[in-house]
Amino acid sequence: MSHIHIDIAGLSFGYEEGIPILKDLSVSFHEKDAVGLIGANGAGKSTFLKLLVGLELAGTGSIRVEEIPVEKKTLAKVREKIGYVFQDSDTQLFMTTVREDVAFAPRNYGLPEDEVNRRVQRALELVHIPHLADKAVCRLSGGEKKLASIATILSMTPDILLLDEPSVALDPGNRRNLIHILNEFDHLKVIASHDLDFIWDTCNRVLLMDRGQIIADGTPDGILRDEALLTTHALELPLSLSRIRPG
Repeated sequence: MSHIHIDIAGLSFGYEEGIPILKDLSVSFHEKDAVGLIGANGAGKSTFLKLLVGLELAGTGSIRVEEIPVEKKTLAKVREKIGYVFQDSDTQLFMTTVREDVAFAPRNYGLPEDEVNRRVQRALELVHIPHLADKAVCRLSGGEKKLASIATILSMTPDILLLDEPSVALDPGNRRNLIHILNEFDHLKVIASHDLDFIWDTCNRVLLMDRGQIIADGTPDGILRDEALLTTHALELPLSLSRIRPG
């Protein structure tokens, strides 16, 4: 069994006592999983991702990342394994230039400067933006900010990527570029998105959530083509599939 995996058992969580957001979730993710996390607003997708990386700490149950329990004293180790890409890129980017932002994490971990520079260059190449290295963050387009945000994560060479609504506000070109980048990442990734076409193009497994519970866990073909299932949970067929329905 690969060392790259996440195991969740009996996970429940709520921001307010007596008002659960997630209810008794048990699921495992493995190295080659590209998991699409889908569900209507309020299903608990973003909260679930935050719990996996310790931005929120579980109320009950357990989360283990490569056998490391996600708890306050282990967060530094967990975040060496997982890269989390926020929905809002401005939350992720806070330095003056792209290069400075991408270098921040490896430099903060005390890596030698030549290794920092190597990682920065590699991360920028992976997202196809080495030409933006010295551009001011405030002058980036929305799509460029998203790619720069992903580069800040890749500079730490994570085993696992978590992405919250990565295709929001991307133009078609940057959206295609991001699909290509994610498909090149060969380890575990979990993508929460309302963009079901994006999930179809990037994922080999889909979890459907509703009201804090996992309703279905299966292949994209089995879940994203099931119009009755999607409709029951306030979703619609991906546009690319609805166009080719018989009849």
